[in-house]
Amino acid sequence: MATAAPAQAPMVARAAMSAQTASTVKYVFRRIGTTVLTIAISSAILVLLWSLAIQLLHANPFIAKTPVDVFNFLFVDAPKSKTTAAENRELISGLLWVTLFHALIGFIFGVGSSIVISIAFTLIRPIEFMFMPIAMLLRVVPLLAMAPVIFLIFGNGLVTAAFIGGIVVFFPLLVNLTLGFRSVSAQSVDLVRVYGGSRWTIMRKVAIPTALPYFFASMRIAVPGAITGAMLYEWLFTYEGLGAAITTAKSQSLYNEIWAIVVVITVVSILLYTVATFVETAVLAKWGPNAGKAAGK
Repeated sequence: MATAAPAQAPMVARAAMSAQTASTVKYVFRRIGTTVLTIAISSAILVLLWSLAIQLLHANPFIAKTPVDVFNFLFVDAPKSKTTAAENRELISGLLWVTLFHALIGFIFGVGSSIVISIAFTLIRPIEFMFMPIAMLLRVVPLLAMAPVIFLIFGNGLVTAAFIGGIVVFFPLLVNLTLGFRSVSAQSVDLVRVYGGSRWTIMRKVAIPTALPYFFASMRIAVPGAITGAMLYEWLFTYEGLGAAITTAKSQSLYNEIWAIVVVITVVSILLYTVATFVETAVLAKWGPNAGKAAGK
């Protein structure tokens, strides 16, 4: 009988872990369901307001297009149209992939540089004192004013796309990550130091998990922000992507195409925002500073 309790201990531990995992999964799916429902309701309200605004303002139907017009442009073959709905979808989808590629470059550059610099700010305080004021000064300069300077320095290429898209992502993430790293409790830091941990150990074991909520809160903004930066780059400097297509369509009075582009890029931004929210929920439930606590609620 004396050996029964030790033998059962691993089984009890596994049962507890299974229960916690099941609770975490339920919490994640509950959060995902709430997010999807919220976005669906918000999108429906937005479409309704769009339709009402055009009707109440008596907007010129040649320029202002309704949700029905956009749907017909993408999915219904009009008898007098020069292009079919399939051709319209193919055109916009091809341009969309170009824009997403430019957005990905800017996103990677902005996220990567902000992570490296925020860690440097946290580990070496003099670097933060020297460069954070410069970063905040650059932040107040409008991107539309900075873009031509970036273009003059780096020319028309992927480096310019990376900088313009990365700037949109960089500053919010830098500030939030630095704030997250600074929010580590003194007790946690002292505990790591008692066991001989270095500043890098504190960063890995305590600061990074603590900063995860700040990181993902910024990521939800950074994902659509990178798309905005990519479209700005295309609008100003290239003949590629959805940004350039808006300029071309405007010069040819192709307003159905313009509205379709706006709707498509908005839907894609919402979808990517939703994906970022899903990832945030799953990661924080497993590795966040309150992992396991929220799941039990």
